[in-house]
Amino acid sequence: MPDTHCAKPLWRPAVASNGCAMISCSAGRREEFRIVFREAMRSTPMMAAARFTHPFRAILLLALTFAMPSLTTAATLEESAKELAQKIAAALPAQESVSCEIRNLSPLQPAEVARIEQALRSELQNHGVRFSANGGAAIAVVITLSENFKDLVWTGEIRQGDTLHAVLTMPAHSSATGSFSDNIFVTIHRDKFWEGPDHILDALEIAGIGGEPWFVLLLRDKLLIQEPSGMFEISFPPAAIRDPVGKLGQGENGYTVAFTLASLRCSADLGMRRLIACLPMEGNEAAPLSNMPLLIDPVPVGPTPPGKGIGLAIGPICRGDTNLALVTRGRDYTQTDSLQVFQMESGGPVAVSSELEFSGPILDLHSSPVGPRAVVRNLTTGNYEAYRLSVSCGQ
Repeated sequence: MPDTHCAKPLWRPAVASNGCAMISCSAGRREEFRIVFREAMRSTPMMAAARFTHPFRAILLLALTFAMPSLTTAATLEESAKELAQKIAAALPAQESVSCEIRNLSPLQPAEVARIEQALRSELQNHGVRFSANGGAAIAVVITLSENFKDLVWTGEIRQGDTLHAVLTMPAHSSATGSFSDNIFVTIHRDKFWEGPDHILDALEIAGIGGEPWFVLLLRDKLLIQEPSGMFEISFPPAAIRDPVGKLGQGENGYTVAFTLASLRCSADLGMRRLIACLPMEGNEAAPLSNMPLLIDPVPVGPTPPGKGIGLAIGPICRGDTNLALVTRGRDYTQTDSLQVFQMESGGPVAVSSELEFSGPILDLHSSPVGPRAVVRNLTTGNYEAYRLSVSCGQ
């Protein structure tokens, strides 16, 4: 062993201690962690799987908290994954099928975990490891992505019957692996300004007559306007599609609004409580009229981050950032959702914010001069909610 440290309590128990942990390193930079459990006064080591999980990880991560000099860092997440896969493959018996599970206990984002898993499985297969299709393999491999107070710590736990074996690696810190930009980190803020049972496509708050706030709600066949004294509506031809989309915008003056649907672009005078006009949508190249602008939400440049859904391009937030996008998680309408900011780089999207969770699916994202908006359906209440969004530089 390259080094040994021993400790013992000031008092000695009446029976032998029930555990012993040893960490060793070979000249080939292969680390091993072995844990032996003993019942009272028994000298035969017992490698029981039931006693393995919690004590093993606790001692392992505690040891790694004090930077082990034998562990090296890799330049990228993929390289770190390949390094760990090589260690796992070297510890596995030849021609055996294995089951493989990956657990993420680190701040790595889902897209990064997906890249790591792909690299791990590919490298293991390159070294002749065969994965069990039905989960009934005699050898189980559990890969845990975790961290100590300053580094990422990845472990591969190999279990064959009552025999336990583990290998580990410490990838470069997330700031060096590209999970977050070195100079940019932004925070998403939200403010719910409307909630109700109507299935809205968009919502807008404007200053009405006398400066009182009016809430303008866009539905598939009408505008609903909530004012302090009550509510009125302005009807228009319904959208001729199953899943309509639409967007609201400010008109020529404070009392007019413009709105765009999949097949129409319209304007309405809220002061006169009437529809001004609706024209068929002839495509994005159609020249907008002065009172009926063509309202389009800017889409991100580049591919959508893996595992993500709809995206909305946003302007620069911090000095030096470019091509930022606000992106949903990409689940279906029966699950909760989140928003996250990505910087669209030539090498692929890079997360530059944490995920902001919502209580239901995000149905639409819209841009505006004063900041983005989101329409959410709350899975608990069944109501639809409209949020003002803002993104600030820093945590």
